[in-house]
Amino acid sequence: MKITCVIAAHNEEGNLAPVIAGVKQHTQGLTEVLVVDDGSTDGTAAEAEAAGARVVRQTPNRGKGAALLRGLRELDGSPDYVLFIDGDGQDDPADIPALVEAARGGGEFVNGSRWLGTLKRGSISFPNRLGNRFMTELLNVRHGARITDSQAGFRLIHTRLLDPDRFRSREYEVETEMVLHAVRSGARIAEVPVTRHPRGEGDTDFKRVRNGLRILATILVGRPVFR
Repeated sequence: MKITCVIAAHNEEGNLAPVIAGVKQHTQGLTEVLVVDDGSTDGTAAEAEAAGARVVRQTPNRGKGAALLRGLRELDGSPDYVLFIDGDGQDDPADIPALVEAARGGGEFVNGSRWLGTLKRGSISFPNRLGNRFMTELLNVRHGARITDSQAGFRLIHTRLLDPDRFRSREYEVETEMVLHAVRSGARIAEVPVTRHPRGEGDTDFKRVRNGLRILATILVGRPVFR
């Protein structure tokens, strides 16, 4: 199984190097780590390159969804799966072998579920926790899915489900759109418990109202509606 890791990063200096090192340590079959520097104004790109990642730069900042889709268009070597992990250090690379094992067992869309795993103190705010659980249940009811964490950013997905021309997300609704596409494609979806840590350096780009509304609209309409 050949795996490429794609990381969208915006101003993640101080967080990114340990993530890349962890991915390299724990991912059997890793072909490369590809970091899309989404208009950073700090040393994100230099840190990623020093850690051994291939860096693609896009300016100005366009959002997480746009960065991940850019990463899919830049894939080299025809990997079987793409590993997605956040660049802020909240996901634990030590959980990667569990995702890989689920893929070897037939999972085409392997979701790293924070709700099945461990949430460290300070890893998610109470309002975001409530919003995430509500959005997940709404997605399940409206689209016939059976998933516990629809906004997970830690995933291992077969490349047959990742044609970038099939997606139109620009921001954090990208995780939801990927779930919807997998459900419609009849993909074999698996979930594994993962650990979520508090953020390291810097602040998140996630805006609770703006991005929450974009995610909600994606669920209700069945596709992203904001550009």
